[in-house]
Amino acid sequence: MTVWAAAAAVALCACGQGSASDDDGDDDDAPDASAGTIDADPTAPDGATPPIDASLPDGGGAVTDPGMPGTWDVHATNTSAATELGNAAVTVYSPSTDSGATPAAGPFPLVIVSTGFQIGKANYEDTCRHLASWGYVVLIHDYTSGNHQEKGAEIGDLIDWATAAGGPITARVDATRIAVAGHSMGGKVSVIAAILDARIDAVVAWDPVDALPPIADGSTSVCPETIGQLDVPFAVLGETTDGTAGIGGQACAPTADNFQQFFTGACDAPAALEVTIANADHTDWVDDRSSCGLACLFCQTGQTPDATVLTITRRVTVAWLETHLRGLGGFGAYLAAPGIGSPATVRTVAPGC
Repeated sequence: MTVWAAAAAVALCACGQGSASDDDGDDDDAPDASAGTIDADPTAPDGATPPIDASLPDGGGAVTDPGMPGTWDVHATNTSAATELGNAAVTVYSPSTDSGATPAAGPFPLVIVSTGFQIGKANYEDTCRHLASWGYVVLIHDYTSGNHQEKGAEIGDLIDWATAAGGPITARVDATRIAVAGHSMGGKVSVIAAILDARIDAVVAWDPVDALPPIADGSTSVCPETIGQLDVPFAVLGETTDGTAGIGGQACAPTADNFQQFFTGACDAPAALEVTIANADHTDWVDDRSSCGLACLFCQTGQTPDATVLTITRRVTVAWLETHLRGLGGFGAYLAAPGIGSPATVRTVAPGC
């Protein structure tokens, strides 16, 4: 393995600029949630009928498994947003009632999704569509430039763009309900954004990595330096395969910089959840690892099916947002075992606190 390849393996999770991508606007084509081993309880923990979500079409109904697609159709559009770092390529996924032809009026909570290093936004399309089907406006972006802290600050520029008076999506965005989510480096960027911007109300990080780039660019660590400043509800998911060296002798998600470090230090988060998915790997969070290019070649392959990891992730993410962003009840079963699904284990008290 060349020196460049070894450095790239570290940088995979630490820094970089995602490539621009396109979106075809088709209806949701998420992986079949029946693949793998999923054992969710579709009722509330006490067996009572969960409440109705009035924001869903036709008044909604009893809470169902948030790992399954929601009741909204999904409209997708590509555009760009001006930021301090340049013009960011973004795709906006919006709830729709006409098979995705036009976005619904809303307003809906906003979720901004940040990608892993050198993984274009199209590789998270199915998860973005899943969130939009549950009644969220989802904005996913490719990075423009900047170090990790600058990328985190750029999320604030994207919020400005999404909520500016007269903006292209402003009318359908609820500016009082904003969350961020992200994979790998994007998970770290999401945490940084939430620390910097008080408008962000909740964070979900998908196997975040705190490693620094092999060539110094001014990026700094989050754990333990600033993670204690995170003061909004925080859920983090991670895996057990890529904490040790893989291809090229480098780990994609080094144990010293992995998701557990974020959870351990999140002492000021008013609610915290850590979900460990046994035998999953770092690239399970992309829709299809075979299509995400060089960035997915350096990680190991875990034994847990990709579809299982994606379903658990979508289940936890939606349940977390419905609970802590929308303030709805009835989703607690999907934030605890066994409702999260197998082979996941959970912690709700950060050991560093």
